[in-house]
Amino acid sequence: MAQKERTATRLSGWDQVAMRGYMSIALCFPFDNTQTDAAMKHIADSLARVALHRPDLAGTLEVRENGSVYHISGQNSTIPFSVEGVPKEFPYDSYDELKSAEFPPGAFVHPQFLLLCQLAEGQPGVPVSVVKAFTIPGGLFLVVYFCHAFADGDCKRIFLDMFSQQTRGLTFEAPSTKHLNVPFANESNTNDKVGSRLNELLQKVPEYQILDQPVGPTTPNFRPGGVPMADITKIGKIFVFDNARLSQLRCSVFGAGKPAITSRNGISSTDGRLSDESKTRTSGQSTPVFNLPSNYTCLAGLTWAHISKARLCDATQYMPHSPEVDGIALLQTMVNWKSRALHDLKPTYFGNATAIAVTQLPTKDSILSRASSSPSDLAKLVFTIEKTIAGVDDDFVSDRTELFSRVSDPRFVGLRFDPRTPQDLGFNTWRFFGADTKWNIPGIKGDSTPEVIRRLQGMWNMSGALILPAKALSPTHELLVTLPKTSMDVLCNDPEWMKWVDHVIG
Repeated sequence: MAQKERTATRLSGWDQVAMRGYMSIALCFPFDNTQTDAAMKHIADSLARVALHRPDLAGTLEVRENGSVYHISGQNSTIPFSVEGVPKEFPYDSYDELKSAEFPPGAFVHPQFLLLCQLAEGQPGVPVSVVKAFTIPGGLFLVVYFCHAFADGDCKRIFLDMFSQQTRGLTFEAPSTKHLNVPFANESNTNDKVGSRLNELLQKVPEYQILDQPVGPTTPNFRPGGVPMADITKIGKIFVFDNARLSQLRCSVFGAGKPAITSRNGISSTDGRLSDESKTRTSGQSTPVFNLPSNYTCLAGLTWAHISKARLCDATQYMPHSPEVDGIALLQTMVNWKSRALHDLKPTYFGNATAIAVTQLPTKDSILSRASSSPSDLAKLVFTIEKTIAGVDDDFVSDRTELFSRVSDPRFVGLRFDPRTPQDLGFNTWRFFGADTKWNIPGIKGDSTPEVIRRLQGMWNMSGALILPAKALSPTHELLVTLPKTSMDVLCNDPEWMKWVDHVIG
């Protein structure tokens, strides 16, 4: 086959400022190990068909002038695939033993699980996607690494759909263009990182700030002093919430708050979906509608209130308190804006579209500090978060798109966030990422869905809460929380938190 011409395409502004590491998940299957050779060949062949159908996913990424990321394609590339055994320190001897422990999150945290690909200036290009198969007696972990600089979690969901369909001999059409059809999105302004318009935009964008050094993008801004991150003992646990109990929480929040949420053009401002009331409404009318809050915002509010309480009660202080900086608490919720803004955007866009919607509240003597014990304040907190998310609209996206274009080097874009501070939290969901995909692989019975999906990490991070992938009909929500161990101990002994939790894994 003739070598294709090598082409380089500069990624859009939203891709440029995305984190440059890999999103990593492990799809866990019971497996007949005698079928390993046939299974690995089938997986490799399926990935080859994905690469043939979507060569962009088999491309590489390079950092070039001014820290900008370029996608390199046209080299007859394949999606890298390899087979490995689990780390020798893996705490479980078999898949059945791991399953009986409910796949604890710590089992999926090990340096061997870290993909050693650094997207940095002066370094070789890194693959857009990588797949590995880790085998264990009676089990298979199909691990998918997807570079965040190329696309976001929703695009990874699409990749999993394509990949799983190929294992079943089917094809899957999906968006493919990297061009974002909005002003500034694909432009690079060579202005200095300081300017009047840039400063004006930063006043409107609470989640980002300009770093002193190009160590980003989208990395926390670590303040001077405090305990170095590497010296903090961290831990992660999965808190399992029964859906029936979550329904009680939603009704409790609704009953305590009963906010009138305004819907326009049939779109609920809380979650962007059609409400039953709005379906019968004349287009363009504005009518107060009472809506139950979503599972997402209820969990976000409950989690923020109790984690901030636990960390403020923690006798170990990892960052000295500064009234000037720590007087305002931040909740970062991740919101995909493709269904909320820029509705004339080409539907073929395949790239980052995840915004950080920041809720800001006083750390002390506010609904945040009272929400852990007051149902009415928890209701106010939840609906404050819903209002923040509802603010992700055309103007929200346009302001950030322009901001990204006006920074001469995207690596100067950082977060107004230090994970060592007790009052701030990042909250995200991967609930709809891959759990219902069906796979046909030798050694796995029939067209099977993964029994569970776990996040894969080289080491624990901190100050994060993530709703893990689950099947659409799953009766529970699994929330992975990562904290300093001392703070986690406080959280697990908080009866007002644990009364909502069915059980804890890990």
